[in-house]
Amino acid sequence: MTLIVHIRKKIGEFSLQADFEAAQSVLALLGPSGCGKSMTLKCIAGIERPDEGFIALDGRVLFDSANKVNLAPQKRRVGYMFQNYALFPNMSVRKNVLAGMGRKPDPALADPYLERFRIADLAERFPHELSEGQKQRTAMARIVAQAPDAILLDEPFAALDTVLKWQLEQEMLQVLTQEKKPTVFVSHDISEVYQMSGAVCSMKDGKTMAQVKTGEFFDRLKKGTADLMPGWRILPPEEA
Repeated sequence: MTLIVHIRKKIGEFSLQADFEAAQSVLALLGPSGCGKSMTLKCIAGIERPDEGFIALDGRVLFDSANKVNLAPQKRRVGYMFQNYALFPNMSVRKNVLAGMGRKPDPALADPYLERFRIADLAERFPHELSEGQKQRTAMARIVAQAPDAILLDEPFAALDTVLKWQLEQEMLQVLTQEKKPTVFVSHDISEVYQMSGAVCSMKDGKTMAQVKTGEFFDRLKKGTADLMPGWRILPPEEA
């Protein structure tokens, strides 16, 4: 199963040019704020429409400007975790998990996901009663319950403190490894990318750079390879 993205979009003076492929592992889109990472995810999910290009998932065409194909978001079978988790504030944890499972699903259908993500004891609580970690587990349970063909994660650890962040990184990586779905993980944090991804595609000023395996990315970044992350370099200890 592969997600293929080749899109262009212009908004005012900003131009997005994204080209990459994600297979059954985690691909990190790494870059500073404002470089087009989140806009790329929104185009994949169908929330935003590219000006031109092509998006395909597991052989299904989601968007093709040449052939006038633009599937509605609900038909794309893409799970999207927003940076703020986007939980429904007037719904309990259980109902949030059920929200992606069709019309009036049996409430018991949520039970396996509540157990898997260790939120069964929170099932009747509302989002404002949850910690940031509990919100993230609920959002991830809702995505997995949708049985998507691909998963999009937009800065999922941005609101977490360092200790909780490390714990949830390990939990999320375990889930994504089990799911074996193409996953695009957006981050501006190099340490997150190192922990979470199997491949990296950096972005600068709206344009994706070379896509490489994570190990190779960091080896080359240490050497100051400009084509991977222009202007970025990992300093050796004596220079840091």
